[in-house]
Amino acid sequence: MNIKEIFKKEELDIPNYNNPNFIDLINALYGKFGAGFKKNNNIEKISNLIPNNKHTLFIISDGTGSNVIDSLNQNSILKKYKKQDLLTVSPCTTGCVLTSLATAKYPSEHGIIGWYSYNREFNKDYYPLLFKDRKSDKSLTEFGIEPKDIYKEKSVLNSLNINIKVMYPDYIYDTVYSKFVINDENRIAYKDIEDAFNIISDRINSIESSFTYLYIPDVDSISHANGVYSPLIKAKLEEIEKELKKIVKNKDLTIILTADHGQIDITNDVIMDFKKYNKYFYALPGIDFGTATYYVNKEYEEEFVNEFNKDFKNKMFLFKIEDFLENNIFGNTEISSYLKDSLGEYISVCKKGYYLINSLKTDEYFGKIKGCHSGFSKEELTIPLIIIDSNN
Repeated sequence: MNIKEIFKKEELDIPNYNNPNFIDLINALYGKFGAGFKKNNNIEKISNLIPNNKHTLFIISDGTGSNVIDSLNQNSILKKYKKQDLLTVSPCTTGCVLTSLATAKYPSEHGIIGWYSYNREFNKDYYPLLFKDRKSDKSLTEFGIEPKDIYKEKSVLNSLNINIKVMYPDYIYDTVYSKFVINDENRIAYKDIEDAFNIISDRINSIESSFTYLYIPDVDSISHANGVYSPLIKAKLEEIEKELKKIVKNKDLTIILTADHGQIDITNDVIMDFKKYNKYFYALPGIDFGTATYYVNKEYEEEFVNEFNKDFKNKMFLFKIEDFLENNIFGNTEISSYLKDSLGEYISVCKKGYYLINSLKTDEYFGKIKGCHSGFSKEELTIPLIIIDSNN
Protein backbone atom coordinates (compact mmCIF):
# COMPACT_ATOMS: atom_id res chain seq x y z
CA MET A 1 0.00 0.00 0.00
CA ASN A 2 1.11 3.58 -0.58
CA ILE A 3 1.27 6.31 2.04
CA LYS A 4 -2.27 7.58 1.39
CA GLU A 5 -3.76 4.10 1.69
CA ILE A 6 -1.85 3.32 4.90
CA PHE A 7 -2.77 6.64 6.50
CA LYS A 8 -6.44 6.16 5.65
CA LYS A 9 -6.44 2.59 6.98
CA GLU A 10 -4.75 3.67 10.23
CA GLU A 11 -6.98 6.74 10.73
CA LEU A 12 -4.07 9.11 10.27
CA ASP A 13 -4.18 12.40 8.38
CA ILE A 14 -1.93 13.68 5.63
CA PRO A 15 -1.77 17.44 6.29
CA ASN A 16 -3.66 19.50 3.74
CA TYR A 17 -2.23 23.00 3.95
CA ASN A 18 -4.94 24.36 1.69
CA ASN A 19 -7.06 24.26 4.85
CA PRO A 20 -6.73 27.01 7.49
CA ASN A 21 -3.50 26.36 9.34
CA PHE A 22 -0.95 27.66 11.80
CA ILE A 23 1.08 29.50 9.15
CA ASP A 24 -2.08 31.25 7.93
CA LEU A 25 -2.67 32.48 11.49
CA ILE A 26 0.92 33.68 11.87
CA ASN A 27 0.76 35.49 8.52
CA ALA A 28 -2.57 37.11 9.42
CA LEU A 29 -1.32 38.21 12.84
CA TYR A 30 2.11 39.52 11.86
CA GLY A 31 0.59 41.15 8.79
CA LYS A 32 -1.25 43.53 11.10
CA PHE A 33 2.12 44.77 12.37
CA GLY A 34 3.93 45.47 9.14
CA ALA A 35 5.12 42.06 7.98
CA GLY A 36 4.59 41.92 4.24
CA PHE A 37 3.25 38.50 3.25
CA LYS A 38 1.33 37.26 0.26
CA LYS A 39 -2.28 36.75 1.26
CA ASN A 40 -4.69 33.93 0.51
CA ASN A 41 -8.33 33.38 1.39
CA ASN A 42 -7.47 31.62 4.66
CA ILE A 43 -5.20 34.44 5.80
CA GLU A 44 -7.79 37.08 4.96
CA LYS A 45 -10.57 35.22 6.78
CA ILE A 46 -8.43 34.78 9.91
CA SER A 47 -7.30 38.41 9.72
CA ASN A 48 -10.94 39.49 9.70
CA LEU A 49 -11.52 37.51 12.90
CA ILE A 50 -8.78 39.40 14.76
CA PRO A 51 -10.00 42.71 16.26
CA ASN A 52 -7.86 45.79 15.59
CA ASN A 53 -7.38 46.77 19.22
CA LYS A 54 -4.46 48.79 20.57
CA HIS A 55 -3.05 45.82 22.49
CA THR A 56 -2.62 42.23 21.35
CA LEU A 57 -1.74 39.26 23.55
CA PHE A 58 -0.76 36.16 21.61
CA ILE A 59 -0.54 32.98 23.72
CA ILE A 60 0.89 29.62 22.75
CA SER A 61 -0.25 27.03 25.28
CA ASP A 62 2.02 24.12 24.41
CA GLY A 63 0.23 20.82 23.78
CA THR A 64 -3.26 22.29 24.13
CA GLY A 65 -4.97 20.73 21.14
CA SER A 66 -8.58 21.25 20.14
CA ASN A 67 -9.43 17.89 21.68
CA VAL A 68 -8.51 19.28 25.11
CA ILE A 69 -10.41 22.53 24.62
CA ASP A 70 -13.48 20.67 23.36
CA SER A 71 -13.45 18.48 26.48
CA LEU A 72 -13.87 21.47 28.83
CA ASN A 73 -17.22 22.28 30.39
CA GLN A 74 -19.61 24.81 28.88
CA ASN A 75 -18.57 27.52 31.37
CA SER A 76 -15.04 27.59 29.99
CA ILE A 77 -14.18 30.87 28.29
CA LEU A 78 -11.56 29.04 26.23
CA LYS A 79 -14.25 26.81 24.84
CA LYS A 80 -16.74 29.66 24.48
CA TYR A 81 -14.39 31.82 22.42
CA LYS A 82 -12.94 29.11 20.19
CA LYS A 83 -13.57 30.41 16.68
CA GLN A 84 -12.41 27.41 14.68
CA ASP A 85 -9.91 24.60 14.37
CA LEU A 86 -6.58 25.00 12.61
CA LEU A 87 -4.11 22.51 11.20
CA THR A 88 -0.67 22.75 12.75
CA VAL A 89 2.51 22.09 10.77
CA SER A 90 4.30 18.77 10.58
CA PRO A 91 6.20 17.24 12.19
CA CYS A 92 3.99 18.50 15.04
CA THR A 93 6.74 18.82 17.59
CA THR A 94 7.51 21.99 19.54
CA GLY A 95 10.87 23.01 18.04
CA CYS A 96 9.50 22.61 14.55
CA VAL A 97 6.25 24.52 15.12
CA LEU A 98 7.80 27.32 17.17
CA THR A 99 10.39 27.87 14.45
CA SER A 100 7.45 28.29 12.10
CA LEU A 101 6.03 30.80 14.59
CA ALA A 102 9.26 32.81 14.58
CA THR A 103 9.92 32.69 10.84
CA ALA A 104 6.35 32.55 9.50
CA LYS A 105 7.51 29.71 7.26
CA TYR A 106 6.63 26.05 6.86
CA PRO A 107 9.13 23.36 7.94
CA SER A 108 9.66 22.71 4.23
CA GLU A 109 11.43 26.07 4.19
CA HIS A 110 13.05 26.53 7.63
CA GLY A 111 14.22 22.91 7.95
CA ILE A 112 13.96 22.47 11.75
CA ILE A 113 12.35 19.04 11.89
CA GLY A 114 11.84 18.22 15.56
CA TRP A 115 13.31 17.49 18.97
CA TYR A 116 16.13 15.50 17.35
CA SER A 117 18.03 16.30 14.18
CA TYR A 118 21.26 15.67 12.29
CA ASN A 119 23.50 18.28 10.69
CA ARG A 120 25.44 16.94 7.73
CA GLU A 121 27.80 19.88 7.48
CA PHE A 122 29.12 19.36 11.01
CA ASN A 123 28.29 15.64 11.26
CA LYS A 124 26.37 16.25 14.48
CA ASP A 125 23.36 14.57 16.09
CA TYR A 126 21.82 17.43 18.03
CA TYR A 127 18.81 18.95 19.79
CA PRO A 128 17.63 22.07 17.88
CA LEU A 129 15.73 23.54 20.86
CA LEU A 130 18.48 22.84 23.37
CA PHE A 131 21.28 23.73 20.92
CA LYS A 132 23.21 20.75 22.27
CA ASP A 133 25.09 17.77 20.92
CA ARG A 134 22.90 14.71 21.44
CA LYS A 135 25.69 12.37 22.51
CA SER A 136 27.66 14.57 24.89
CA ASP A 137 25.05 17.16 25.95
CA LYS A 138 27.64 19.85 25.24
CA SER A 139 26.58 23.13 23.68
CA LEU A 140 27.00 23.21 19.92
CA THR A 141 29.10 26.34 20.37
CA GLU A 142 31.84 24.10 21.79
CA PHE A 143 32.07 22.49 18.34
CA GLY A 144 32.32 25.79 16.50
CA ILE A 145 28.64 25.80 15.53
CA GLU A 146 26.82 29.14 15.69
CA PRO A 147 23.07 29.75 15.91
CA LYS A 148 22.99 30.97 12.30
CA ASP A 149 24.38 27.57 11.23
CA ILE A 150 21.25 25.87 12.62
CA TYR A 151 18.50 28.48 12.38
CA LYS A 152 18.85 29.45 8.74
CA GLU A 153 15.78 31.69 8.49
CA LYS A 154 15.46 34.98 10.36
CA SER A 155 12.82 35.57 13.02
CA VAL A 156 10.08 37.91 11.83
CA LEU A 157 9.35 38.96 15.40
CA ASN A 158 12.40 41.21 15.41
CA SER A 159 10.99 43.34 12.59
CA LEU A 160 7.36 43.99 13.60
CA ASN A 161 6.47 47.69 13.77
CA ILE A 162 4.97 47.70 17.26
CA ASN A 163 6.20 47.67 20.85
CA ILE A 164 6.83 43.94 21.19
CA LYS A 165 7.79 41.69 24.06
CA VAL A 166 8.22 37.90 24.07
CA MET A 167 7.71 36.15 27.40
CA TYR A 168 9.24 32.83 28.41
CA PRO A 169 9.42 30.96 31.72
CA ASP A 170 12.59 32.01 33.53
CA TYR A 171 14.26 28.62 33.02
CA ILE A 172 14.24 28.97 29.21
CA TYR A 173 14.32 32.75 28.96
CA ASP A 174 18.04 32.96 28.14
CA THR A 175 18.54 29.96 25.83
CA VAL A 176 20.14 30.14 22.40
CA TYR A 177 16.76 29.31 20.87
CA SER A 178 14.94 32.06 22.79
CA LYS A 179 17.57 34.55 21.65
CA PHE A 180 17.01 33.43 18.06
CA VAL A 181 13.29 34.14 18.37
CA ILE A 182 13.68 37.68 19.73
CA ASN A 183 16.51 40.04 20.65
CA ASP A 184 17.57 40.49 24.27
CA GLU A 185 15.89 43.86 24.88
CA ASN A 186 12.46 42.53 23.89
CA ARG A 187 12.54 39.28 25.86
CA ILE A 188 11.04 38.94 29.36
CA ALA A 189 11.30 36.13 31.92
CA TYR A 190 8.38 35.20 34.15
CA LYS A 191 8.16 32.97 37.24
CA ASP A 192 4.65 31.56 36.96
CA ILE A 193 1.38 32.22 35.16
CA GLU A 194 0.17 34.83 37.64
CA ASP A 195 3.48 36.68 37.35
CA ALA A 196 3.27 36.58 33.55
CA PHE A 197 -0.18 38.14 33.46
CA ASN A 198 0.78 40.79 36.00
CA ILE A 199 3.66 41.83 33.74
CA ILE A 200 1.34 41.92 30.72
CA SER A 201 -1.25 43.99 32.59
CA ASP A 202 1.43 46.51 33.56
CA ARG A 203 2.49 46.78 29.91
CA ILE A 204 -1.05 47.39 28.72
CA ASN A 205 -1.58 50.10 31.32
CA SER A 206 1.69 51.91 30.71
CA ILE A 207 2.00 52.18 26.91
CA GLU A 208 -0.35 53.21 24.11
CA SER A 209 -0.11 50.03 22.02
CA SER A 210 1.64 46.67 22.32
CA PHE A 211 2.09 43.14 21.05
CA THR A 212 3.00 40.47 23.59
CA TYR A 213 3.74 36.84 22.80
CA LEU A 214 3.44 34.58 25.84
CA TYR A 215 4.68 31.01 25.73
CA ILE A 216 3.17 28.62 28.32
CA PRO A 217 4.69 25.09 28.37
CA ASP A 218 2.70 23.62 31.29
CA VAL A 219 -0.10 21.69 29.57
CA ASP A 220 2.36 19.84 27.34
CA SER A 221 4.51 18.77 30.30
CA ILE A 222 1.50 17.66 32.33
CA SER A 223 0.09 15.68 29.40
CA HIS A 224 3.37 13.84 28.84
CA ALA A 225 3.46 12.76 32.48
CA ASN A 226 -0.23 12.18 33.20
CA GLY A 227 -2.16 11.76 29.97
CA VAL A 228 -4.17 14.09 27.80
CA TYR A 229 -7.37 14.21 29.84
CA SER A 230 -5.84 14.26 33.30
CA PRO A 231 -7.66 16.42 35.90
CA LEU A 232 -4.33 18.24 36.24
CA ILE A 233 -4.75 19.52 32.69
CA LYS A 234 -8.14 21.02 33.46
CA ALA A 235 -6.76 22.55 36.65
CA LYS A 236 -3.94 24.22 34.72
CA LEU A 237 -6.35 25.57 32.09
CA GLU A 238 -8.61 26.89 34.84
CA GLU A 239 -5.58 28.72 36.23
CA ILE A 240 -4.98 30.29 32.82
CA GLU A 241 -8.67 31.18 32.49
CA LYS A 242 -8.61 32.87 35.89
CA GLU A 243 -5.85 35.19 34.67
CA LEU A 244 -7.58 35.76 31.34
CA LYS A 245 -10.75 36.89 33.13
CA LYS A 246 -8.72 39.43 35.09
CA ILE A 247 -6.76 40.82 32.17
CA VAL A 248 -9.73 41.03 29.81
CA LYS A 249 -10.98 43.91 31.98
CA ASN A 250 -8.39 46.02 30.16
CA LYS A 251 -10.06 47.71 27.21
CA ASP A 252 -8.69 47.69 23.67
CA LEU A 253 -7.15 44.24 24.17
CA THR A 254 -7.23 41.32 21.75
CA ILE A 255 -6.32 37.92 23.16
CA ILE A 256 -5.42 35.11 20.76
CA LEU A 257 -4.70 31.68 22.19
CA THR A 258 -3.64 28.62 20.25
CA ALA A 259 -1.21 25.71 20.53
CA ASP A 260 1.80 24.32 18.73
CA HIS A 261 0.19 20.86 18.60
CA GLY A 262 -2.20 18.56 20.40
CA GLN A 263 -1.43 15.29 22.16
CA ILE A 264 -2.82 11.78 22.20
CA ASP A 265 -2.75 9.19 24.97
CA ILE A 266 -0.10 6.48 24.65
CA THR A 267 -1.26 2.86 24.50
CA ASN A 268 2.03 1.16 23.56
CA ASP A 269 5.75 1.96 23.78
CA VAL A 270 7.93 0.84 20.88
CA ILE A 271 11.60 0.18 21.57
CA MET A 272 14.30 -0.05 18.93
CA ASP A 273 17.38 -2.12 19.71
CA PHE A 274 19.98 0.48 18.83
CA LYS A 275 22.77 -2.06 19.24
CA LYS A 276 21.25 -4.11 16.46
CA TYR A 277 20.40 -1.14 14.24
CA ASN A 278 23.58 0.83 14.85
CA LYS A 279 25.38 -0.72 11.88
CA TYR A 280 22.65 0.50 9.53
CA PHE A 281 22.89 4.15 10.62
CA TYR A 282 25.42 6.90 10.00
CA ALA A 283 23.46 9.14 12.40
CA LEU A 284 20.93 8.66 15.20
CA PRO A 285 17.24 8.65 14.18
CA GLY A 286 15.81 12.17 14.10
CA ILE A 287 12.54 14.09 14.59
CA ASP A 288 10.71 12.73 17.68
CA PHE A 289 8.74 9.80 19.12
CA GLY A 290 5.72 9.69 16.81
CA THR A 291 7.60 10.25 13.57
CA ALA A 292 11.26 9.42 13.04
CA THR A 293 13.71 9.77 10.19
CA TYR A 294 16.53 7.28 9.60
CA TYR A 295 19.97 8.02 8.18
CA VAL A 296 20.82 4.70 6.55
CA ASN A 297 24.14 3.60 5.08
CA LYS A 298 23.53 2.81 1.42
CA GLU A 299 25.02 -0.69 1.56
CA TYR A 300 22.57 -1.65 4.32
CA GLU A 301 19.36 -0.14 2.96
CA GLU A 302 17.73 -3.39 1.84
CA GLU A 303 18.64 -5.19 5.06
CA PHE A 304 17.44 -2.26 7.17
CA VAL A 305 14.06 -2.17 5.44
CA ASN A 306 13.59 -5.92 5.82
CA GLU A 307 14.54 -5.96 9.49
CA PHE A 308 12.49 -2.87 10.29
CA ASN A 309 9.34 -4.26 8.69
CA LYS A 310 9.85 -7.55 10.51
CA ASP A 311 10.56 -6.02 13.94
CA PHE A 312 7.90 -3.32 13.88
CA LYS A 313 5.08 -4.87 11.89
CA ASN A 314 1.72 -3.35 12.90
CA LYS A 315 3.56 -0.85 15.13
CA MET A 316 5.33 1.51 12.75
CA PHE A 317 5.14 2.12 9.02
CA LEU A 318 8.26 2.84 6.99
CA PHE A 319 8.41 5.10 3.94
CA LYS A 320 11.05 6.51 1.67
CA ILE A 321 11.60 10.19 2.36
CA GLU A 322 10.45 10.98 -1.17
CA ASP A 323 6.95 9.79 -0.21
CA PHE A 324 6.74 12.56 2.39
CA LEU A 325 8.18 15.23 0.14
CA GLU A 326 5.88 14.36 -2.76
CA ASN A 327 2.84 14.58 -0.50
CA ASN A 328 3.82 18.04 0.85
CA ILE A 329 3.76 16.81 4.43
CA PHE A 330 6.30 19.42 5.54
CA GLY A 331 4.47 22.28 3.78
CA ASN A 332 3.11 23.17 0.38
CA THR A 333 6.04 25.42 -0.53
CA GLU A 334 9.24 24.57 -2.36
CA ILE A 335 11.44 22.18 -0.38
CA SER A 336 14.61 23.87 0.86
CA SER A 337 18.00 22.18 0.53
CA TYR A 338 18.38 22.56 4.30
CA LEU A 339 15.27 20.47 4.96
CA LYS A 340 16.51 17.79 2.56
CA ASP A 341 19.88 17.75 4.32
CA SER A 342 18.20 17.48 7.73
CA LEU A 343 16.20 14.40 6.75
CA GLY A 344 17.44 10.86 6.29
CA GLU A 345 16.62 8.37 3.56
CA TYR A 346 13.62 6.84 5.35
CA ILE A 347 10.91 7.97 7.69
CA SER A 348 8.59 6.06 9.99
CA VAL A 349 5.17 6.86 11.41
CA CYS A 350 3.81 5.11 14.46
CA LYS A 351 0.44 3.42 14.57
CA LYS A 352 -2.07 5.63 16.39
CA GLY A 353 -1.30 5.55 20.11
CA TYR A 354 2.08 3.83 19.59
CA TYR A 355 5.29 5.79 20.13
CA LEU A 356 8.91 4.98 19.38
CA ILE A 357 11.25 5.68 22.26
CA ASN A 358 13.71 7.50 20.03
CA SER A 359 16.43 7.73 22.64
CA LEU A 360 19.48 5.86 23.81
CA LYS A 361 18.25 6.47 27.37
CA THR A 362 15.35 4.03 27.15
CA ASP A 363 14.81 3.73 30.91
CA GLU A 364 14.04 7.43 31.18
CA TYR A 365 11.01 7.04 28.92
CA PHE A 366 9.70 3.47 28.96
CA GLY A 367 6.30 3.40 30.65
CA LYS A 368 6.68 7.01 31.81
CA ILE A 369 5.16 8.92 28.90
CA LYS A 370 1.37 8.92 29.07
CA GLY A 371 0.67 11.45 26.34
CA CYS A 372 2.66 12.37 23.28
CA HIS A 373 2.68 14.09 19.88
CA SER A 374 4.59 14.35 16.57
CA GLY A 375 2.38 11.76 14.88
CA PHE A 376 -0.46 12.18 12.41
CA SER A 377 -3.65 11.62 14.38
CA LYS A 378 -6.33 14.28 14.23
CA GLU A 379 -5.78 14.92 17.95
CA GLU A 380 -2.12 15.81 17.41
CA LEU A 381 -2.60 17.89 14.27
CA THR A 382 -5.65 19.97 15.23
CA ILE A 383 -5.22 23.14 17.28
CA PRO A 384 -7.76 25.74 18.42
CA LEU A 385 -8.02 29.35 17.37
CA ILE A 386 -9.38 31.18 20.41
CA ILE A 387 -9.98 34.94 20.13
CA ILE A 388 -11.25 37.19 22.91
CA ASP A 389 -12.08 40.86 22.33
CA SER A 390 -12.08 42.83 25.59
CA ASN A 391 -14.34 45.46 24.02
CA ASN A 392 -17.20 42.98 23.61
